[in-house]
Amino acid sequence: MRPKQRGFHLSLCSYSLRVSATEITRRVKEVSPETKEKFPAPSYTENVLADCFEDAKRYFLDALLEVDYAHAVMLAEQEIITVDELKMLLKGLRKLDLQKIRATKYDGTYEDLFFYIQQEITKNCDPDTAGKLHTARSRNDIDVTIYRLHLRGVTLKLLRETMNLHRTMLDLAAQHHETLIPAYTHTQPAQPSTLAHFLLAIAENLGRDAKRLQRAFENMNYCPLGACAITTTGFPISRTRTAELLGFTAPTVNSYASIASIDYFTELLGATNALLVNVGKFAQEFLLMAMQEFDVIVLSDGYVQTSSIMPQKRNPVALEHVRAIASKGLGQSLGVLTAVHNTPFGDINDSEDDIQPLIYSAIRDAHRAVSLLANTLERATFKVDTLHKRAGENFITVTELADTIVRRENLSFRVAHKIVHESVKAALAASSEITHEILQTASREITGGELALSAEETRLAMSAENFVNIRKIYGGTAPEETRRALSVEREYQTANEEWFSACVQSLKNATDRLKAIVDEIVKK
Repeated sequence: MRPKQRGFHLSLCSYSLRVSATEITRRVKEVSPETKEKFPAPSYTENVLADCFEDAKRYFLDALLEVDYAHAVMLAEQEIITVDELKMLLKGLRKLDLQKIRATKYDGTYEDLFFYIQQEITKNCDPDTAGKLHTARSRNDIDVTIYRLHLRGVTLKLLRETMNLHRTMLDLAAQHHETLIPAYTHTQPAQPSTLAHFLLAIAENLGRDAKRLQRAFENMNYCPLGACAITTTGFPISRTRTAELLGFTAPTVNSYASIASIDYFTELLGATNALLVNVGKFAQEFLLMAMQEFDVIVLSDGYVQTSSIMPQKRNPVALEHVRAIASKGLGQSLGVLTAVHNTPFGDINDSEDDIQPLIYSAIRDAHRAVSLLANTLERATFKVDTLHKRAGENFITVTELADTIVRRENLSFRVAHKIVHESVKAALAASSEITHEILQTASREITGGELALSAEETRLAMSAENFVNIRKIYGGTAPEETRRALSVEREYQTANEEWFSACVQSLKNATDRLKAIVDEIVKK
């Protein structure tokens, strides 16, 4: 009986499905063209187009108009449109009410900001002429161009703050070539160093961060305009001219790559990620220094916060925010990279409207973290006496004692290391420092004889000042070497400032030239 029942139910089910399909087909055929859903559907409008329209107004309106001006000028220079048509287009662009555009809410009567601007231009000039503005271009190449235009400014702002943080570290280092500090490995006191040496280590990292951002800027500063949808155009446009008018180094080359490649922002995010990881580590170091248990840095009152219940508290909140904001920026950046990972190599929405604002948000948070760290440390002071005292504690100078034994006694470092190791154990057991007697006892036990080192030589070998000063080799801690290293970093700083100034001036010159060209044509 059960198999029969199953078959019966299945038959009913199949019949039901056939009836449903037939009914659906009949109903679809009866729907009039007027009642069919048209693009954009309400859900698509609400969840995609409305948000993208607001983002486009916020980030790309100025860039889009700049592209329109440059493209129109190029079309006339190439005799693709007439001078009269150019003049009409430029006047139509000039008449746009930007305040009204920025205040406009998306209503679904146009697809995006590009079509809305086209609609507004048409109101200001002959419709046929307005339509000629879109000759030999596509939203594809326009989009990638305006993304790069906006990203250039964002990148330069981040680079500016990175250079400021680099300069802050150099200025602090210049004050502390002789300031002894304990250096740590595995979070334990390890060897004496100087505050200048420590700060120069940070500056060296930041110098590389600045170079990475520079390279990312240079690689993104190529113009995709003229690639059109993906294969260029049959019109005799000049991609070199539009690149020049928009302040790009040159046009991108392969038109497919111009539309499909996204490394113009993934390279920047890679550089930003490296910077943010560095900044997070630096902030953690200074947070530890601010703990009462360490108590070697004092932040300015403007960068600490009291407790609502504990009157004694001086919470180093600025440094905490540096770390938190840097982590947030890194998370957003990794979110972008995850979103575009394994997507097709071509024109695709995954790397466009929805993802672009997250790129800018990530870089903005990087800018915030770097700026806050620079300003916090610029106004901080270090407890030099406390640092100096700790540079001679916890036996952290004994590496130099072992080195001295090697040089003075002609013993292997392995043997010298063992003598000093046993001396440290004996000193700890006696709750004392390593004395000359303790050292000689360890030597007799290990080598069968005493060392030729005198008590004064032993004391000098364990001096933190001697430890630092004797390390004169390239990259070492000796003040003469940190002063040399500082001068080199200052040269890098100067070179970066010159690069930055030239870059900013070049972009400004391009903007001014384009405006002057438009002004001259419109006045005729």
